[in-house]
Amino acid sequence: MVNDTLNRLKRQERQIREDLIIDAARSVFGTKTYDQVSMNEIAKAAGIAKSSIYTYFPNQEALFVETAFRDTQKFIALLQQRVQKTDRISLSAFINDYLDHNIENDAHWRMITHFALHGNIGEASARKLNRISIQVMDLLETVMQKIGCQGDTRLLAHTLFAALSGIMISFRKYPGRSEAERIAHMKRIAGMVEQMLLIFIQEKGIAP
Repeated sequence: MVNDTLNRLKRQERQIREDLIIDAARSVFGTKTYDQVSMNEIAKAAGIAKSSIYTYFPNQEALFVETAFRDTQKFIALLQQRVQKTDRISLSAFINDYLDHNIENDAHWRMITHFALHGNIGEASARKLNRISIQVMDLLETVMQKIGCQGDTRLLAHTLFAALSGIMISFRKYPGRSEAERIAHMKRIAGMVEQMLLIFIQEKGIAP
């Protein structure tokens, strides 16, 4: 019994320290491109020795991939709960939820964006990130199907993803506007994307 308790406490302590490192990594990776980050910066942000990080993660690439993987899994789980509640969903509501999550989790979004533009990782790490990317596209494809689309719903999912990513990149830090104004502007553009997508679907006859 005593050994079981000690082992449980050790696992809890390990999880707490691992989460601390992940939180610090997310913050640092979100401030600059992946190739410009150092483990020293992450250790400083976490308030621990750099050598301690290697107890949990063998290298910077593994730490980045695990951070991205965990955060994206949480993102998918949140949106899946909303998508699976009903047989048909509002595309507008889903788009707003999608944007709101990325806005509220800005460090994660910036980390992923920096990597998409400048990152370079090994084959094993790329496969792990690819798995979670496929899950994002699966979710978007489910949305396309639940608004009544037929035909190549995967291509429509990629189109929606590209459009929403472009909105975030173009206007998330648009100069000369307040935070509230930027968010409102992004959602106005997203509304136009929604309308254009729905018109395209109707014109191409890929909706019932």
